[in-house]
Amino acid sequence: MYNYDRRDRQTVADGHPSLLLQALDCHRLHILSGVTTNSSSSNAKLEETYVDNLRYAAERLEREGVMTLIEAISTRAKPGYWLSDPAQAARIVQQVAHPNLRLQLDIFHAQIVGGDLTQRLKDWAPIIGHVQIAQVLLL
Repeated sequence: MYNYDRRDRQTVADGHPSLLLQALDCHRLHILSGVTTNSSSSNAKLEETYVDNLRYAAERLEREGVMTLIEAISTRAKPGYWLSDPAQAARIVQQVAHPNLRLQLDIFHAQIVGGDLTQRLKDWAPIIGHVQIAQVLLL
């Protein structure tokens, strides 16, 4: 479980993960926001810490030639996942404003959370770094 009350840069983009990325010839890395269970942290504090860590990761990974990605994962698929709305993810990418941070748009989660996929793809095209396509399950 990630502690959003601290900035642990070692877990974000330093050290051995760079060696692993090179060994795997990996050029894109999804930075997870994690699951929140700490009710003492305000949403603003969680976002501030995440944004700060993303700025650091985007800068650090850019030197390695690795694109930094974030993805919203619906709470229907992952209960408690903090970054659960694609609009929030897009806003965070724009807030960080680093050319090496991009949106990983998962069509499955985007449809569940807000729909209107055609408009979202048009609006977010400049900040999308990867698109995943999966069928929304009919439950």
